[in-house]
Amino acid sequence: MIRSRLEKLREWMAAEGVEAFIVPSNDPHFSEYVASRWACRAWISGFDGSAGTVVVTRTQAALWTDSRYFLQAEAQLDGNGIELQRMGLVGTPEMMEWLAAQSDVRRIGIDSRLFSHRAFLRLADEAAERGMTLVGCSDPFDTIWDGRPDIPAEPATIVEERYSGESTRSKLQRIRALGGGKPEEAVRIVAVLDEIAWTLNIRGTDIEYNPLVISYLAVEPERALLFTAPERFGPQEREQLAAEGVEVRAYEAFDAYLATLANRPVVVHPEGLDQFHYAALEAARARIEEETTPYSSIALLKAVKNPIEIDGFRRAMEVDGAALVRFERWLEQTVEAGGRPTEREITDRLHAFRTADPDFRGESFETIAGYGSHGAIVHYAVSEESDRAIGTDSFLLIDSGGQYPFGTTDITRTYHFGTPTEEQRRDYTAVLRGMIDLSAAQFPTGTRGTQLDVLARRHLWQAGLNYLHGTGHGVGHCLCVHEGPQSIRMNENPVTLQPGMVQSCEPGLYLTGRHGIRIENLTLVTEEGCPTGFLRFEPLTLCPISLRAVEIGTLDADQRDWLNRYHAAVYERLSPRLTPEERAWLAEKTRPI
Repeated sequence: MIRSRLEKLREWMAAEGVEAFIVPSNDPHFSEYVASRWACRAWISGFDGSAGTVVVTRTQAALWTDSRYFLQAEAQLDGNGIELQRMGLVGTPEMMEWLAAQSDVRRIGIDSRLFSHRAFLRLADEAAERGMTLVGCSDPFDTIWDGRPDIPAEPATIVEERYSGESTRSKLQRIRALGGGKPEEAVRIVAVLDEIAWTLNIRGTDIEYNPLVISYLAVEPERALLFTAPERFGPQEREQLAAEGVEVRAYEAFDAYLATLANRPVVVHPEGLDQFHYAALEAARARIEEETTPYSSIALLKAVKNPIEIDGFRRAMEVDGAALVRFERWLEQTVEAGGRPTEREITDRLHAFRTADPDFRGESFETIAGYGSHGAIVHYAVSEESDRAIGTDSFLLIDSGGQYPFGTTDITRTYHFGTPTEEQRRDYTAVLRGMIDLSAAQFPTGTRGTQLDVLARRHLWQAGLNYLHGTGHGVGHCLCVHEGPQSIRMNENPVTLQPGMVQSCEPGLYLTGRHGIRIENLTLVTEEGCPTGFLRFEPLTLCPISLRAVEIGTLDADQRDWLNRYHAAVYERLSPRLTPEERAWLAEKTRPI
């Protein structure tokens, strides 16, 4: 099937006069997860991980993806005629290097709606350096993909201010105050969906896991224009938006609107607007003003949570934590009674425990439940073919999260239900010590996540071990579970950690064919309890950390103290939501060490 799809694309390429075509993972809004209409890379390759780029020439095809997906991609590409390129490994060619090595490639086609302006310029320069030309084409999948899904237009809702903590009108005024052009003329164009959702306090179900609304936004001095499917809002929602100064227009009207901006100062971020619409602004002779920061100003506003959002996160952790306690108790009792639930059954049961709370709105990402070697696949997704029963001789890694109207959760715990080996204890303890050291850090104002990343890796490095993914990502408030602009990772990121930011702390270790370990909490950057000029992390996630595989004697006094204080807080915050039997179980799991 995949080979026939590749041939259809090659026929289209020949008609367009290009010798290669690049298929990225994103949609026109650069979303991490995309609506089914834009799952073109998955459709053409068979690889359905969230990150990857396919390049097709008239005779060859290759897919580039990162270390999270090496094992998954290898399995899903098998026999498809697509070569796996493992990004980050020595010997893996860059995409343009690979294309230049294909003797018949001169013109490289792309759908310019799927590449930001900055990405387009970067690719065009790389192509030109190697004697090739980047060409903007129409969308080939409208032609070759029979039954391609439509652009979603699901019903949308408006977030109540008791959850958002700030009105839409107030956010729009803050955005207008960011500057750009003459205040009485400037227009700010926003295409990134979580920025639009945050600004307008709207949520939807157009994209799985992320409560987003497919749309564009134009913020003018006296009004804001939302380009989306108007029918997704009822009369009451339309009235609410109008009261906040927001007009709703058809999604398809966005292109025509840009043509009206001649001689207007238009503020865009070159990473947040696609090349097709950037070129449309140039054609309209708008006075384009690019933001020069690595991330858009709106992304930074969104990342710093207000007090009501922070309280919402804390509430979400209590609701989610209670469900997790009930799930973990069921799982442990089942295994101790001789039961061997499968990965799929575990995923379903965890969903059922979360669904029992009326505030649960769905998972914040696809649950990962990997036993043994499956836990070493960083973004493992259980399937009917891969589903396996868990045992008592290896680790079970579960990474999951929930969406609630007052917050978003993301948590990983790793369990062992037997007697861990010496190697397993060493590995688990090294991951835990790194997680504690980062969580307990106190650091000066102005610190970047890059400067803290080593705290999570130090004990692994001492054992000659490492992991290739980042240690921490920002988390949205009832929005995307992965957001910027802050991060904690080895790669340089100039964004400093600021009070009110919420991010994960998730060191791990993955030994192919053996086991995977990850321990993850969400944390809040706060200045509370710190000397002047310093910050720290407040743990937000509330769930016991398994102690079965911990080499207690290797923990230093500070690490023991942090773990005991964390477990005491878990019991104090969750016990009021539990039955007496559940409280007794939790008391044992959070006992001091």
